[in-house]
Amino acid sequence: MDFRLSVASDLPREVFRKILYDMICEVFFVELINYEVEVRDRSGAEQVIIGCTYFSLSIDLDEEEDYIKRFREMNLEDHGVDTNVPINIQFISRTFDIGWLKMLEVVGKLLELNDKDLLFEDDTSYPLIKRIKGELQINTHSDERQANYLAKESLALLNYPYEEEDFFKNSEE
Repeated sequence: MDFRLSVASDLPREVFRKILYDMICEVFFVELINYEVEVRDRSGAEQVIIGCTYFSLSIDLDEEEDYIKRFREMNLEDHGVDTNVPINIQFISRTFDIGWLKMLEVVGKLLELNDKDLLFEDDTSYPLIKRIKGELQINTHSDERQANYLAKESLALLNYPYEEEDFFKNSEE
């Protein structure tokens, strides 16, 4: 299953990569000690790739300024968020349930990093979670599958206050 997490960051990409890697290691701390999970960083000059037993994250470092500008404008127009770092996430299907919960913990750590905008979309580019101007919103307009992974028990792993919002209430579907 493919997802995209878009964040706003002023950090250099290499610094952001290190912070993201450290956050994932922190979330999997107990599993790493017990050798139940492997976290690996296979980043290079063109791409950041951080993988673990349940999912992998990638950030293309070779993106041109024009692409990032169009990406920012698209997210601002479509979702009201100002983000400049697209992070592609691929979950291992058979372990999605565990991976999703761990990813929510990682997102919670990203929320603590700064108060900038953030957008989390599923494989259909459907917005699930977004933070605008420091306020976290969870989309209540979801199908049964999305409602399962946006359950209150799961969202508690964000460790961040949020409001429930129908992201499509004022749009035509």
